[in-house]
Amino acid sequence: MALWLFIVPALVMYIATVIAPSLQSIEISLTDWDGVNAAYNYIGFANYTDIVQADRFWNAVTNTLLLGFGSAVIINVISLGVALLLDRLRHWQGLFRTLVYLPSLMSGFIAATIWKYILNYNFGVVNTTLREHGMETWAKDWFGDSGLVIWVLLFVLCFTLGGNTTLIYLANLQSVPRDLVEAARIDGASGLQVFRYVTWPMLAGSVTVNMTLGIIAGWTIFDQILVLTAGGPGFVSETMAFFIYKVGFGEYRAGYGSAAAVLLFLVVMATTVGANHYMRRREIQA
Repeated sequence: MALWLFIVPALVMYIATVIAPSLQSIEISLTDWDGVNAAYNYIGFANYTDIVQADRFWNAVTNTLLLGFGSAVIINVISLGVALLLDRLRHWQGLFRTLVYLPSLMSGFIAATIWKYILNYNFGVVNTTLREHGMETWAKDWFGDSGLVIWVLLFVLCFTLGGNTTLIYLANLQSVPRDLVEAARIDGASGLQVFRYVTWPMLAGSVTVNMTLGIIAGWTIFDQILVLTAGGPGFVSETMAFFIYKVGFGEYRAGYGSAAAVLLFLVVMATTVGANHYMRRREIQA
């Protein structure tokens, strides 16, 4: 009974701040509420039908898939490489760990603001440098070119995130038994073979954790879109999270936005569970 006295306060707060609003969002998704007026009507699944028939929604889904899965894979590859380098260091390891982790301490909003100035078309460092070195044609409107903007956003995301991922890999690498590594080397295994047959299987757990967290973070990308493009040009760079915000608060269609939020929740759950199940199976096989 005493244990429940510790659990109940946190449980009540969780229900009040997470469960209850989530259930209310499902109810609102079945209405035509504009988010301002008290009056609204129940319209059933009309919002869901309209959403899945809208090209704008599917564009947001495509962008979210690209940015979510793309950033998760690229960040994990880069972070694993950095972790392998850090694991080989014998001096100044603490300093380099700190330098790698520092970007994670910066909010996505601030990091995106810095990149917005760096890639500004008129006075950004990138375009200014290109112009000064006679490469005028290489200077681009990085956030205004509809064919380029998503790839620029993917680049920004990959260089904004990743500090936590690197440290998780590094911690796992340092727990790999050195006896196994030395035994493989004595048997004549090359560095690549040691990584493939000894180190990589030992990293299965951290790969699962990092990929799962990366996919979830990718599905809910919002700050960077808000600061860098606001979904533009037009609706080209909208993600699902930004789409929900824009229609729910910017266009005063709270019911429509709530329906999109419910769909996002279902997609996040399905992809996360599916990816986690696949990665867990890989752990067993490894």
